[in-house]
Amino acid sequence: MDKEQVGLLVSKAVHDEIGDRLAALARAAGHAIRVIVAPEHPGQPLPAEDQASIRLGFFSRDIMLGGNKATPSPASRAFFDAFDAAPRAEWLHVASAGIDNTQYQPTLQRAVRLTTSSGANAVPIAQTVVGAILAQARGFTHWLGTQPERRWQHLSPAQMTRDLHEQTAVIVGLGPIGRETGRLLKAIGLTTIGVRRSAGALPHFDRVCRLDALDGLLPACDWLVLACPLTPETRNLLDARRIGLLPARAGVANVGRGELMDEAALGAALHQRRLRSAYLDVFATEPLPNDSPLWNAPNTWISPHNAGASPGNAARFTDIFLRNFMHWLNGEPFENDATPVAPAGADGPRAA
Repeated sequence: MDKEQVGLLVSKAVHDEIGDRLAALARAAGHAIRVIVAPEHPGQPLPAEDQASIRLGFFSRDIMLGGNKATPSPASRAFFDAFDAAPRAEWLHVASAGIDNTQYQPTLQRAVRLTTSSGANAVPIAQTVVGAILAQARGFTHWLGTQPERRWQHLSPAQMTRDLHEQTAVIVGLGPIGRETGRLLKAIGLTTIGVRRSAGALPHFDRVCRLDALDGLLPACDWLVLACPLTPETRNLLDARRIGLLPARAGVANVGRGELMDEAALGAALHQRRLRSAYLDVFATEPLPNDSPLWNAPNTWISPHNAGASPGNAARFTDIFLRNFMHWLNGEPFENDATPVAPAGADGPRAA
């Protein structure tokens, strides 16, 4: 008897690029995969046979294009319309690091295995953070501000930061982005302190502390980097009280989630010069509203949730998915498994 075909829902771009490879890998492992192209528009149904066969899905980056947190792209809505309606769905891989996307919640609520692409763009994000810190620490905020006016104006002593080897970076969140940021900052001479749920030694960090130690670290902090996921514990982590604990020389970088910080309190501190500078890539509302005080806050650089932009990302996202696809075929544990409670016996292919 022929093996039942397992439906794998992907974008047209993924189908065209690696669809044949996926089918060949499955055959070599003794499985039959039906690679199904997801609809591109909501309300566009799949053939009944395809819809009924879906058990796997790859929510790739190209599907997200044209959307944001508040308004997912039409292709995103169409993908999840199909995947959420699949009664036998068992595994979804997503091209993002976090799992707080509202579109992922039905998947998590029905105990479908969810894996992420955590780490795929960690290196370019860390490089962007460190580039912003270096530029702000070495005077570029001042020089770029005077250039349009053709003013030949040196940094004053008050505008200078301390030498980098005298500065301390506190990095909250030690996933791939936080670890790479710490490695780079340590390489250029900063003292690096990591903050996560558990203390313990970690390469390239002078200390690693628990989250409950954060308040005690802030008064001596020159750069506070937020690179942690959004959880009930980290929501509004950088509130007005903690902003008040930072010294006036401090800068803030946020590449985690906008909801990690009180944007109004941060904007007020920057406008009142109670903080030196900020580099912000993520916001509670995206795109950032035109009336946000962060747009024109002094010494504040904003990027549109784009810190990880790199032509190499697509291949890295696909590589993580392919590794997990092989794990599924071979009945092995997944990489970057973000499922809160793993269902018993769901590490690999299920019996038909």
